[in-house]
Order: sequence, then C-alpha cells, then structure tokens
Amino acid sequence: MTSYNINFENIYHIVSNEKFLRMEGLGNEVPFFIQTYDIKLQDNVYSEIHTLSKRLETHGISVLTVGIYDVVIDYLQESGKLEKLFKAEQRTDKEKYERELGNKILNTRKIIVPRMVDMRREAEAHLILLYQVGEVFPYIRTHILLQQLQNDFSDIPLVLFYPGEYVTSYQDGFYLSLFGDPNFKGDYYRAFKLEDYKIRGRIE
Repeated sequence: MTSYNINFENIYHIVSNEKFLRMEGLGNEVPFFIQTYDIKLQDNVYSEIHTLSKRLETHGISVLTVGIYDVVIDYLQESGKLEKLFKAEQRTDKEKYERELGNKILNTRKIIVPRMVDMRREAEAHLILLYQVGEVFPYIRTHILLQQLQNDFSDIPLVLFYPGEYVTSYQDGFYLSLFGDPNFKGDYYRAFKLEDYKIRGRIE
C-alpha cells in the first residue's frame, strides 16, 4: 500500500494479470484505462510509475512508459524549434501562441501519435503506461490525444495516469476533467476506469 490515495500494489495486481494483458472482457471496446490521482501527489505518483514499470519488466512484461511532455521536448529539440518558441512566446499574443502551438507545431495526429507508434515498435511492448498530460495542457488535450491514439493502439492495453477526474455516468456524462476543474473538461467515453477492470476481467 502507498501512503496516498492511489494504490500501486493494486495497480500492479491488475495490469500484470494475464486476462488484462489479453484484454479479456472488453468486447470490441478500445483497451484504454484511466487511473486518476490528485495533482498534489504528482511527484510520488511519477516515482511509483517508474517503479511499477521496472517491476513489470522484471516479471517478463515488456512495458513502454511514455511521458507526453518528454515526447514534446524531444521533438522540439530535434527539430530545432525549442529556442524559437521561447522567443516567439515573448512577442506573440497568448491566445494566438497557444493556437499555433497546439494546432500546427504540436499537432497530435501528425507529430505525437507517429512518434508513439515508433516508440512502441522499438519497444515491442505488451503494455503502455502514459503520463505527463498535465504538463502539455492546453497545447495538447488529453481527450483528443486518446481519440487519435485509438486506431494505432487498439490492440494493446494502455493505462493513462491522469491528474484529475474521469466521470463515467449516464446522468452526468462521460468526460475528463483536468485537475478536477470544470473549466478544463473534455468529452471522452471510450476508456475504462482501471479499477473497474477487476469486474470485467473477473480478477480476484
């Protein structure tokens, strides 16, 4: 057990299960799972994610751990755009800067998804752990990223660690709320709450 409200021993129990890795009990749904956490716990959560990844690898489960912020910085450095963006930020209207960065320079479909596809191919992973989505907001929106990952990652379990809330209710709707802030809300319904897989996969 951990000392905060996200239990990594329980997470390991779920994601290391053969039923989970074989995506049993999902029907034709996309094998995306969301584990929420309190943003105040982020440093501890990130440390535990890497510990979880190493533990799974030790037990023969190949894991691709992807930090979206790291993917973005690597791309900007490799393309020589990072320093230019720092300078542009100082002299460009904030809304225009965010729009240009999100729609063109860091286009999810053209930049982020292909890089993740390449990373997966190199890793030959059985499981993907995805994090660092808060750091790239508002340039990259999590619900849009998940939508655009669906086609290329529908055959492998993907667990997103999300600093906020994932609401799945026919009464209140299906959406992600970054940091639990209703102003940072994005509709998404294709993912499952990770804990709920215990029932779907009949994990004891």
